[in-house]
Amino acid sequence: MEHRKVLCPVDMTHEGDGAAAEAANLARALGAELLLVHVMGEPTLALGDPMLTGEVTSFALPQLSEEYRNELARRLDQMGEDLRATGLPVSTMLLRGAPDEAIVSTADSEHVDLIVMATHGRRGLSHLLLGSVAERVVRAAKVPVMTLKLN
Repeated sequence: MEHRKVLCPVDMTHEGDGAAAEAANLARALGAELLLVHVMGEPTLALGDPMLTGEVTSFALPQLSEEYRNELARRLDQMGEDLRATGLPVSTMLLRGAPDEAIVSTADSEHVDLIVMATHGRRGLSHLLLGSVAERVVRAAKVPVMTLKLN
């Protein structure tokens, strides 16, 4: 299969940045375009202690939302610029929604041939509570997904 577009979700962590570097190397070797995506959540303030009261109240912070989006967009664009400077065709997209659903939907709508993403390798309680975005993407994607465990 000839890959023409590689999608790499980045979460602005060390692991996500490492996955972007690996995806860039792979896209370059395949002569493909790299699509970097970040799925943002809404900044919230949580009050309460679930261990003591069993309750947490969350408040969206709309006044921070635009600043947050602008900062994420700036960081994502900078990642793209850094890779474009090496001669690689790169595009970026800042998405909203559930990360796994946004990644799979974008892969479909952008006609992506391959998804390359980091996995945090959570185990135990954190995996049970947080789940794995990578695992859900692997299950739902219509294209191959390469997961990278980077430390």
